[in-house]
Amino acid sequence: MKEAISRLRVIVSMHDATPFHLQRLIRAERFFQEVGVTKLTYLLVPKYHGSYLSSENQEFIDWCKKSRSIQLQWHLHGYHHLEQVSDLTETENGKSKSDGWKRKYLTAGEGEFLSLNAEVIRKKIIQGQDVFQKCLGFQPIGFVAPAWLFNDRLPTILKEQGILFTEDHRQLYRVNSGQSLASPVITWATRTWLRKYGSLVVCPILERLWAAEGVLRVAVHPFDFDHAVTVSNIRKVLKRVLKIREQNFTSEIHFPV
Repeated sequence: MKEAISRLRVIVSMHDATPFHLQRLIRAERFFQEVGVTKLTYLLVPKYHGSYLSSENQEFIDWCKKSRSIQLQWHLHGYHHLEQVSDLTETENGKSKSDGWKRKYLTAGEGEFLSLNAEVIRKKIIQGQDVFQKCLGFQPIGFVAPAWLFNDRLPTILKEQGILFTEDHRQLYRVNSGQSLASPVITWATRTWLRKYGSLVVCPILERLWAAEGVLRVAVHPFDFDHAVTVSNIRKVLKRVLKIREQNFTSEIHFPV
């Protein structure tokens, strides 16, 4: 039994790292340290919801680069983190009924990379890498599409740009080799009353349901920290997870051949 437990892994990530959320991020990082998170992945948004560039906010840059006791890995997280109508061609916009359903019900217009053509994806990745470099001083090895929604053009372009890892709701991907690994994600929602209180019930259930999964992800968002009841729920789930799982970054995970 001990041997089986020792193989369990968890990846803890904080989404939407952007100047807009800086005070929430500061509170969140203190929270993670209190509950025993030692390895945390931050997902940096270059130009959150079309506002000013993250690389133009010196306070945010200083926060990104400061020394910490907690170990960090940084991934690129979309570009605007919001679907831009101007980015969609006539043939892409609303082309798929399933894409339309995902954009409407799975996220509040934040499925930025779901319906883009290759040219726009490439442009956003390159621009995002530039902002990421200015904020942190190095290039990202991972990219996470907002709301984990993207089309089959993305992995090829990530590989072209030297990005090694991506993920969706169900799996982790090593894009340079095409390998994938099952890894379900627990995440909370606070956008509506129903989603907020539904998460408080569903997330602990998922933690127990997926107790035997080899690699589990726990993803938290800045707006979670505006809701004390959500923070309390995250604390309970994380403490149980951290008791039995080794903390890892995506880059430390072994992908089966």
